[in-house]
Amino acid sequence: MADSFLTRLRQKQQSYVLFTFLRRPYSIRDAINRGLVIAAIAAAIVAPIFIGGRGGDAAEGAGEEFAGKLAELEELKERRDEEGGSAELDARIAELEEQTHLGYIERDGDASDKGALAPDFRLLDLEGQPHRLSEIDGPIVLNFWASWCEPCIEEMPEFEEVSQETAGRVTFIGVNDGESLETAREFAYEVTEVSYLVLLDPTKSMTDGPYPLVGRPTTYFIGADGIIKELRVGIVDLETLRVLVGDLIGEELGSIEESPPADYGEAALNILDSARANYAAAEEQIGRWRESADVLSDPGWQRNMVAQTRVWSDLHEQFAALSAPSQWEELHQKVLDALAQIANAAGPLVRDAVEGENAGGMETAVTLFESFRGIFDLAAENLSGVIEAQQ
Repeated sequence: MADSFLTRLRQKQQSYVLFTFLRRPYSIRDAINRGLVIAAIAAAIVAPIFIGGRGGDAAEGAGEEFAGKLAELEELKERRDEEGGSAELDARIAELEEQTHLGYIERDGDASDKGALAPDFRLLDLEGQPHRLSEIDGPIVLNFWASWCEPCIEEMPEFEEVSQETAGRVTFIGVNDGESLETAREFAYEVTEVSYLVLLDPTKSMTDGPYPLVGRPTTYFIGADGIIKELRVGIVDLETLRVLVGDLIGEELGSIEESPPADYGEAALNILDSARANYAAAEEQIGRWRESADVLSDPGWQRNMVAQTRVWSDLHEQFAALSAPSQWEELHQKVLDALAQIANAAGPLVRDAVEGENAGGMETAVTLFESFRGIFDLAAENLSGVIEAQQ
């Protein structure tokens, strides 16, 4: 039976704390693992903060120019309150508000789905400089990460590798989700040592808004036209990353010499872990609906629920693309069938019920989802068990 993420992390904590924590790191991977231990211990102590907290002010650490505009804006607002407005004063305030707005910038037709226009935003980087997504030329790889997310930290050095290889042709952006400037800097600069653009979103304005996450890490592959070409939930291995980034620029990236392609077992386990995380997140949203029927008409809840059903389809497509060894074909097919039922039967019913705010339809769709999820859990547990037993 596959160990849970927490069990694997706990074993890693014990190993490093008892035997290796005091010695000097001998590699980037070693430094990453030590950082994960620190993050895991902190999470155990202050779990509520990690689950529902915020890292601070969105303008934390703002650079001199940006901070100057914020100060001018506050000064002009105070003057308007005291002396009254004027056409010139109101125009300058409006200009500064536009220039200093941090977070989501709405555009017609945007959505966090494949084939949609990527939602626009402005956030500060780790040096306090503002960056707007729509003003970045060329293809973009947009990755949402946090220090406590083990897969996030593991994949960042590989993102750095492909970022270096495609420098000038593809822009990599890592958005730190909900943590302080100090934490984001530590893990970006010292632990993972990435050099690509890292933006700070301490208030979770992106993941509580236009980019609702069903798991971390989540990565969007955005074309030069601003359209989302691909979306991946869960860790993206180096081989897959090279393929997806190569698709963005229309060329085949160099072969992997040091990191061989993931075999079926590794790829299958990654998808199964992502599916478990997604279905658990969906159950949380279903729980909110059962506690309060009014949530069915809440736009934020609707967006989150629909976004998760679209990931069901992506998970099914990813698993269907795998070629199972003959000894695992039967177990593979059982998992595939369950994923297909969730994606192609439960998913459309959930979306229809949400879009129509139909409580009866929602009950039918949820019952179907939970039934198929039970089948998936059993099939996934069996497949994971035999894969891990033979690795």
